[in-house]
Amino acid sequence: MAVSMAYGVTLPLLPGLVERTGVGSVADVESHTGWITGVYTLALFLFAPAWGALADRIDRRWVLAAGLAGSSVALWALTAPFSMRGLYAVRAIAGLTSAAVLPAIFAYVVTASAPSRLQRRFAWIASATALGFLLGPALGDGLAGPTRASAGGDSGLASLPLDVVAIVGLLAAVGVLGLPPNRSIAPSPGSARSADERRIVRSLLFTAVVVLAITVAEVGVTLAARRAPAAGPVSLYFALCSGVMIAVQFWALPRLERRLGEPRLVVAALGGLSAGLCLLALSRGGFVTATAFVLAAAGIGVLIPSLAVRISSAAGARQGWAMGRQAAAANLGQAVGAAATGSLFALAPPLPFLIAGGLTALAAGAAAWEGAARRTP
Repeated sequence: MAVSMAYGVTLPLLPGLVERTGVGSVADVESHTGWITGVYTLALFLFAPAWGALADRIDRRWVLAAGLAGSSVALWALTAPFSMRGLYAVRAIAGLTSAAVLPAIFAYVVTASAPSRLQRRFAWIASATALGFLLGPALGDGLAGPTRASAGGDSGLASLPLDVVAIVGLLAAVGVLGLPPNRSIAPSPGSARSADERRIVRSLLFTAVVVLAITVAEVGVTLAARRAPAAGPVSLYFALCSGVMIAVQFWALPRLERRLGEPRLVVAALGGLSAGLCLLALSRGGFVTATAFVLAAAGIGVLIPSLAVRISSAAGARQGWAMGRQAAAANLGQAVGAAATGSLFALAPPLPFLIAGGLTALAAGAAAWEGAARRTP
């Protein structure tokens, strides 16, 4: 939650940070805001596997503490007056350090948990991440606004939200060091098993498609709201999405898995996500858009922890490395989804939703085929 808050809190503040460097035109501010966010995501993509591999070699508490502390320091650095190059560098460092957190957390939980509890605990991690993405922008807007108003409407950076989230990250880093030591456990010779690389790669592809799909939904609805403000506030749809994801992960996921089984549940979740995206292509806001977000969020709530369990079960002793690769796949899907949605939306507003829905439907078919092949003797 702390590291996703650290990302989210910067989103409403980045345009002001860019303006502070002396950029004049609105178009340049918007362009640099997007590219700076992309630099952060690129750093996550590049360094998450390396941090995961390191977490397989040393005590995972130190990897977690380094990532959380580095993320906090990078937030505090944003309060200093930087040139544009400095701003890009600080966000790249923030991505580099934040990339350590999720792979090490997943690997820690795998080592510290019974296999029967992994699904539920991975769902808790996904819920905490979703809650952080919800709280971060809210803190950025809620704390920076009053601070700017009390300063006489100064458009410069209000540092209070950065300070608050940085302190949360440092407290989390200190708390991590109080946990029991955690290292990779090599399988005994009698029970050794190698990683199932083919199953890992398929699950990584599914992860990239899933995150691309939800990114298309978020970015596409934001662009649609700019064209038709009467469609309703986008923030309500995002809050609904986060709420449904958390409810599914905390309450519905264990019951659905017991009833359907993991392979069928993944196929059903991919189908629901695809249906939600296709519905967004037809919607004009209101009830239809809310229904589409419920379908998409329910699918995401199931898929993120379920795919993490699939990767973990196929990773053998290299849990950190595998989870780092999943984080990289998710960031790649997010980057491609965000970049493609704008161009496709300019051609025809329904196009990004339909393409993402089609890709997700293909993933559902591939997952169904995979499940059938595993059941065949």
